[in-house]
Amino acid sequence: MRLIPSSPLSCLGTAVAAAVIGGFVLVGCDVVEFDEFDTDFGLFSGDGEASPSPEASASPSPEDGEGQEEDAQYALPESCAEVGAAEVVGDLAPGTVLAEDRGEVEGFADAEQLTCSFSDGSGTPGAATFTLVFTLNVDPSLSPDVVAVPGAEEEMNWEVDIDVDVDTYHTDESDSLGGDLEYVGTVDGGTRHLYLSLPGELYVTAIAYGGEVPREDLERVVMLAAERVRG
Repeated sequence: MRLIPSSPLSCLGTAVAAAVIGGFVLVGCDVVEFDEFDTDFGLFSGDGEASPSPEASASPSPEDGEGQEEDAQYALPESCAEVGAAEVVGDLAPGTVLAEDRGEVEGFADAEQLTCSFSDGSGTPGAATFTLVFTLNVDPSLSPDVVAVPGAEEEMNWEVDIDVDVDTYHTDESDSLGGDLEYVGTVDGGTRHLYLSLPGELYVTAIAYGGEVPREDLERVVMLAAERVRG
């Protein structure tokens, strides 16, 4: 049996093609017996099956997947002392009196919160405070009323007619923690919030009320606090 090209045009081409068909080797437009054609086809193995390419046969490197850090885990601290709130806030605290509260967040299922608020203890309306808040399972930047600052309830209610600046952003340090930052402050600078959202629906909030505290200092506080609760 011989294979005859059906058209003279089938012989045209810039390269010679080879194929095995029915025990014969078709080379270009000529046909030769397979046992008379002595060559090595790189695409076929000795039993006629396609040989795997070097890329396909290469096994994955044993180092693949190594060096990737697991997602950080964060937990709600049991107390202000456990997280070292006084050390985290440092000189930003207007006084050494600590008001601490830990418990469920009213109106939000499975939400809990720890509040550490520092003041001079005078109780004077409008007196400066610095508050560090840890909130679990509810975003305080979306629901500011869940954060209670002693003596500053009216100012903290963003629904009243107060002009505020809002900025959502990232830093290299927040990225390393897997978090996002959101700054909310009154235009007059009297109240400043900085929210750090972390994996696992944990949020760290630093609130400066009644004092001039730069945003960079608020960032330092929330980052350090996040490191303290990182598992």
